[in-house]
Amino acid sequence: MRSEIATEAVSGIPSTFTYRRQVLLAPHKIGVGLRDYADVVRVRDGENEARWYKIDVPSFSALTSKTDAPEVSQTITTVTASLVERGARQVVGYDELEKSLVDLVATIEKTLDIAAATDIDKMILNELDTNTNVHYAGGRGGEDELTAADKLTLAELLAAKRKLIENAKRIPRPGELVFVCSVKQYHDLLADPNVMKAADFGSDQAVRRGEVSQVLGINVIPTDLVSTGTGVGDTTTYRAHLFFPGAYGFAVARDLTIEAFREPPKRAISFTASYRAGVKLIEPNYAIKVITA
Repeated sequence: MRSEIATEAVSGIPSTFTYRRQVLLAPHKIGVGLRDYADVVRVRDGENEARWYKIDVPSFSALTSKTDAPEVSQTITTVTASLVERGARQVVGYDELEKSLVDLVATIEKTLDIAAATDIDKMILNELDTNTNVHYAGGRGGEDELTAADKLTLAELLAAKRKLIENAKRIPRPGELVFVCSVKQYHDLLADPNVMKAADFGSDQAVRRGEVSQVLGINVIPTDLVSTGTGVGDTTTYRAHLFFPGAYGFAVARDLTIEAFREPPKRAISFTASYRAGVKLIEPNYAIKVITA
């Protein structure tokens, strides 16, 4: 997570321990760092929202000599994101610190950092879910029409890319587009015979390394954070997102702050982690939902 972590020192925490064992951090979700693809703005103190501005491009027309050019009409649109405060708290007893073979203080801070980054990913995906630009696999007319056979394939991704370009009225640079999908969608794409033919996309990574980091000039990022729905016969559907960087904005008033306080009556240390931020889809035409089984 690209953030500043502020930690308040807690007097009295034992500092004479020598920790000789490492601790494995076990995230409960697959974070992907979607903040990196946002238009990030800093919100000043005293404000509770962020704004982005858009203006449409006018059209030229033929002019007549010695005659005023016709006036064009343009609209400036304001996109607003409200801020919310999110966080978590952990309490550790003195006895737990004294008995621990690992550095609990440093470990808890690391887990809170990971939790915040994952929470931001989910907040961004929830906002992308509001987009009404959608590509349904198999040419279906809605999510409830999808069957188990309507999986993510190279052809479906190509069709979604075409729709995105038509909506956005811009051609992406190679490697510019980002595709965030479920783990199942990722492996369905990996299993597509057209992807497995290494010559088709100039790399043997799908065969030799068992991964698809980029295909059709699109960066492919799998995660288990994408939302799901239901198709025909209780088929689980997955809502992936294909977008240009900057399609959504991330407004931050306070980056992740981790504070630790002693609670003498409880003989414990209380860790509180929080941040204050907001997300908004700035230009819906720069993103598209790709829904498959």
